[in-house]
Amino acid sequence: MKVSFKGLSVLLSASLFVTLLSGCTGGSQGNGGAADTPSVKDGQADKGTLTLDLYSDRSWYSDWSGPGAKRITAKTGISFNVKKPVQDDGDGKDISLMIASNSLPDVMVVDRGNKMLQQLVEGNYLYSMDELIDKYAPNLRNILNEQYGPELLTNFKEQDGKTYKLVSGYQTAKYLEQAKKNSGLAPVWLPQLVVRKDYYDEIGRPDTSSPEKFLAALEQMAKKHPDKIPYLGDKGQHANDLGWFLSQFGMEEYYVNGDKVQHNLHNPKWKDVIKFGNTMASKGLLTKESFVNTGEVTSQKVAAGDVIVSALNSAAENNAPPKDNPNTKFEMLPPFSTYMFSTIPKGWMVLVIPKTNKNPERTMKLLEYAASKEGQADFSYGVEGPGADGFKSVDAGPHFFYDKTVPNDYYAQGKPTYTTGFNDALNKDWGGTWKQAGLGEPVMLITNWAVTNAPFWNPKDEKKVAYDKLMAPKMKFFPEFNFVINGTSEVGITEAKLKTLRGDYLPKLVFAQSEQEFESLFGDMLKKADALGISKLEEEYTKQYNANLAKLGKK
Repeated sequence: MKVSFKGLSVLLSASLFVTLLSGCTGGSQGNGGAADTPSVKDGQADKGTLTLDLYSDRSWYSDWSGPGAKRITAKTGISFNVKKPVQDDGDGKDISLMIASNSLPDVMVVDRGNKMLQQLVEGNYLYSMDELIDKYAPNLRNILNEQYGPELLTNFKEQDGKTYKLVSGYQTAKYLEQAKKNSGLAPVWLPQLVVRKDYYDEIGRPDTSSPEKFLAALEQMAKKHPDKIPYLGDKGQHANDLGWFLSQFGMEEYYVNGDKVQHNLHNPKWKDVIKFGNTMASKGLLTKESFVNTGEVTSQKVAAGDVIVSALNSAAENNAPPKDNPNTKFEMLPPFSTYMFSTIPKGWMVLVIPKTNKNPERTMKLLEYAASKEGQADFSYGVEGPGADGFKSVDAGPHFFYDKTVPNDYYAQGKPTYTTGFNDALNKDWGGTWKQAGLGEPVMLITNWAVTNAPFWNPKDEKKVAYDKLMAPKMKFFPEFNFVINGTSEVGITEAKLKTLRGDYLPKLVFAQSEQEFESLFGDMLKKADALGISKLEEEYTKQYNANLAKLGKK
């Protein structure tokens, strides 16, 4: 579920991104409704401008200087002095230095995977959100529970029962409900098998909804076109676990075996996937190119028309036709009947408040506003206009309007929709436009994806509705698998070694010359996994699994 500002323009230009969009806009007058934003009503802006020090470990986070940030400051009386690294610092080197020099800032907005986050919690450097909400912003609890989902204040509790991290981009039940309702749950980038339509038509478009039927169809097309590569992926998709086929076989992230949670090396489904790859290879349908080609090389071969079936996604249907036949196109094959895309909701960015914060009361009032409908519109949409027309500039907007013809559960005025001019500017230069406008992800504090995704959810788009109807039921969410494994611990080192072991054995297994050789290799791999200490790692998985179930109220 995590995506960076730099990556957004690439994803959108490739038509690979819809539902994973984070905050994308900000600042206006009259957005939402001030009833749920006491921070503004209570006259915080009248107390004078307060400048807080903010650190983000993301290089894309903006200085608090754009027009969107200025509008928010004018409304709330708070601005930020932003410190950020030149390159993303997920290792937490900056945080380590700040701890050592006793110079933690007032607010931190960092990636939820930052390696120093837990040390901040365990070292007693942070206020608990529970304490600050109860003392300074009690309505924030209601806003989070009702508009985001109660999971934000329950699923991220630490061992002491307190919540220190306010998480953005977490797929709560509320978010999933909204995504399903608006045909936005299934992103276009879900792994799919994509075929040339001309070759598929040529063999009568047979059913490919099982591994056996898919192989039979692929064999037919390969026989008719022996000069083509039957199936092609790239090393990023296949090098460690034949990843592009895991969803087709309905693989989960971990293997629940009775009362134990095991590594997928012990999952019979994983062995089935690798056997399937071995069958493909034995028939000449899967070659070593899929394990060594870069994505760029594979893309060039697919575009040239050298490939029959490729490891892509539904967005490939919008690609230019293969160069050897401009009269055909690429087409997504129906997923296997066993298809299941497994997701572990973990959230995206995390806001924490160090005990060095110079004014917790005004900070919490700001968060109460930022989390509200009004604040989300200010941060996520920009300046409101009366309709689709009227756009003047990226700085001044209007950036959006409320479309009365499309109901929205968050805004009684209708679905938030970008003005034509602002939408055109985004299409021309996604990252540059957001930065110039001073909106959205680059200035986010807390983000409700059910709000920020709203402009991109279109229940009137028949093609999108059909895709979501097909794929949304095949998406499954497993918050109970949200394991935290310290990479420097004994089990963390074991986990890393197992990944290397699997990567080493995978091509040997796929290209084994006989079933006997396959089984011998598989057995050797499991013996080495045992020697590496896989059982201790699985004990840790099981321990955290049971704790998560209890936290989720499932045990």
